[in-house]
Amino acid sequence: MKLNRSGEDYLKTILILEEQNGSVRSVDIAERLHFSKPSVSKAIRLLQEGGYLEMDPEKRLHLTVLGKTAAESVYEKHAVLVKALLAIGVTSETAEKDACEIEHAISEEAFLRVKAFLSRWGSARNPA
Repeated sequence: MKLNRSGEDYLKTILILEEQNGSVRSVDIAERLHFSKPSVSKAIRLLQEGGYLEMDPEKRLHLTVLGKTAAESVYEKHAVLVKALLAIGVTSETAEKDACEIEHAISEEAFLRVKAFLSRWGSARNPA
């Protein structure tokens, strides 16, 4: 199953909630994303079928290795893009919003170049 934008958003949200709270339930995702519980349940089922998530007997969600890899990739893109947008003077609210859009569309080549540019730019601004 190839992940779509919605699936990537769910996995990123689960990763963030897991880091913040230690465990994640469907209701936590619904509250965070402002989605209905039935919509979240359907998405969770699809992500489970795709091998991205598992649910334990207490109904807590756990990212599989595949799910964690995908979630970390999207989250890294988001963080780097926010940093890049802030560096060029975009407000933090706009940077967050725009990064959420761009993280799904950016090519791997462009992302790696943005990441490398930020690394060089940061080094130039903060010489050792």
